[in-house]
Amino acid sequence: MKDKPYHRGNLRNQLIEAGIKLINLDGMNSFSLRKVAAECAVSHTAPYSHFKNIDELVAAMGEHVTSQFMDTLHASVQGQEENPDTIILLGQAYIDFFIEHPQYFQFLFYHSGIVIDLDNYDSDSYPPFALFRTTVYEVFRSSGLPEPEFTKHLVTLWSMVHGITALLTNNGVRYSGNWRDLLELKSIF
Repeated sequence: MKDKPYHRGNLRNQLIEAGIKLINLDGMNSFSLRKVAAECAVSHTAPYSHFKNIDELVAAMGEHVTSQFMDTLHASVQGQEENPDTIILLGQAYIDFFIEHPQYFQFLFYHSGIVIDLDNYDSDSYPPFALFRTTVYEVFRSSGLPEPEFTKHLVTLWSMVHGITALLTNNGVRYSGNWRDLLELKSIF
């Protein structure tokens, strides 16, 4: 019998990625630290070196994905905050992130429990959405769009970007074109 090293590489991130995979496959009801350990081929006690319980692992999974998503979105709009094309850049970055990481979309929007309040600007919404909303509102202000129209146009823009992303991450949807080219956001305002 071969001895397996207890620690290999970045086990914490391996556990997080395995957890995302398992939740997407089987849902939360059958999710366990033991299954995550088995997926990573480590002992069933190994996850406890990094997470005290399943809730802590799920929270770390959400933080892991959100951090990467925010980095991608921030990089796409750096120095472009008031340019009308910023909305397109942000939408394309949103789509690109999930093209590269389709497993994250299902986890975030179906299993992680995030809440997005479309009506309340001051709500503690999910940070990537809050960045999207803040950026869009800055562009709306600089373009002279009347403030009472902001929410309606925000929902339209986010529906377009999020809807395209939902389609591209769905294994049953086929499209031979470039998903990014579907963004026709300038017609909104």
